[in-house]
Amino acid sequence: MRRRDFLKVASGAVATAAAVDGAAAEGDPSGTAPAQQSGTTTAGNGTTGNGTTGNQTTTTSGGGGGETVTVNVSTENDDFVFQPGTSEPLYISPGTTVEFVWKGSIGHNVSVQNQPSGASWEGHETLETAPFTYSHTFETKGEYEYVCTPHESSGMVGSIVVNESGQAPVPEGGEELSPHEMGVPFQAHFVGIATVLMMIVSTIYTFFVLKYGESRHASGGT
Repeated sequence: MRRRDFLKVASGAVATAAAVDGAAAEGDPSGTAPAQQSGTTTAGNGTTGNGTTGNQTTTTSGGGGGETVTVNVSTENDDFVFQPGTSEPLYISPGTTVEFVWKGSIGHNVSVQNQPSGASWEGHETLETAPFTYSHTFETKGEYEYVCTPHESSGMVGSIVVNESGQAPVPEGGEELSPHEMGVPFQAHFVGIATVLMMIVSTIYTFFVLKYGESRHASGGT
């Protein structure tokens, strides 16, 4: 290959990589980043009431205090769980209202076992079945543990942790989040691809120059 022809090919590859790099850096105008969750912001502070609940899932109203989070008491299949709360703690920030929504046909309650000093959560000791809801606003930081009294031995226990961030703490040396999980548009990953491509082209170009250098054949005309 003549050096002049190689330089034309290498220059075209570098230009293409730079174009991809610039387009990715501008972001994603179509908005492919993960959507922010939103939900209800109903108020409540240790109140109870009857009402039809329907199918509900855990929702939040965004960052900061004042949001409402739903905890399902059992399931429509009458599983002995609090969702979320049984498999892992529910993390919330101070001022968050937790709405307990009963599911299924078996009676359950929310019995407080442990709570931080100064907290005044009384739970809901009466056995209830769906449809029924109970709400409480958590203000004091710390861990709250509760159970369904008749089904505690079956694993129907739950916990709520109130901290400043409302998120589970990241363990030291924990797994790093991917750019997509942190909200970076997927197209931005092409920045890395373009960079690697330019490195490869530069390496090939350097190898060609060092190996062949200037010669009458490399610079001669057709």
